[in-house]
Amino acid sequence: MKVTISKNPALDDDYVDVKYRELNSAVSRIIEICREGKQTMLVALGEKKYQIDVNDIFYVEWVDGHSCICTKENVYTSPQTLAQLAEQLGDKEFVRISKPMIVNIRKVKWISSVMNMKMMAELTNGERVVISRHYREDMLKLIFAIGKEMKNEKVNSK
Repeated sequence: MKVTISKNPALDDDYVDVKYRELNSAVSRIIEICREGKQTMLVALGEKKYQIDVNDIFYVEWVDGHSCICTKENVYTSPQTLAQLAEQLGDKEFVRISKPMIVNIRKVKWISSVMNMKMMAELTNGERVVISRHYREDMLKLIFAIGKEMKNEKVNSK
């Protein structure tokens, strides 16, 4: 995939022009991002409220009756349930890995099998999380889907 980026201060408004041979999942995702803009989420840190970019989220965990949203810098909270947050985040980059946890697949550095059909994942921030055997299939499907997209992008860019 070829990408051309240019800055033009004379423009009245920003715009993106997408040209493609075939509409695949990578192109669809680009179009979706352009239409939606940056996806943010309202969270709390103490008494203050913040809008954070969902791409900054490493994982979301249900702890003591509330959702904890973990980024590189902070652990925020949300009154929403894990199910509500999972729906809001979507299933293209976030996957449930256990009953109390959703992880951002783009923040996974590596995964490995451990005993009892469970898996371990290390995130790019160095934290390790356990992938329950009940959710491992969903995690593997998403990893393979993203891997396939990346392979297609490499083939198309040659």
